[in-house]
Amino acid sequence: MGRGRKCRVGLGSQGGLAAELSEVINRVRRAFGQIPMADFAGRPEIVEAAQRVNLVARKRVQGEAAAGAWQQALAHYEACWMQQLGASRSSRAA
Repeated sequence: MGRGRKCRVGLGSQGGLAAELSEVINRVRRAFGQIPMADFAGRPEIVEAAQRVNLVARKRVQGEAAAGAWQQALAHYEACWMQQLGASRSSRAA
């Protein structure tokens, strides 16, 4: 994330975290456009980033993780997807 966006529903609430994750996923979907995301979903980097998001979300809801850790996990998740998109575009252009 990293764009100054705050949780709209409630700090650390499941609904708020889900809303923020949805924003990230929607940005990634828009960036991928017609490129099937399913082709990349099983890549180790994506799987690990998704697992990290899930872990930090659970900890955040339980009050065991700071908002910064959540934002970091989201930013990393989005960056992993964008890295895959960039690599895909590079290989298609070659």
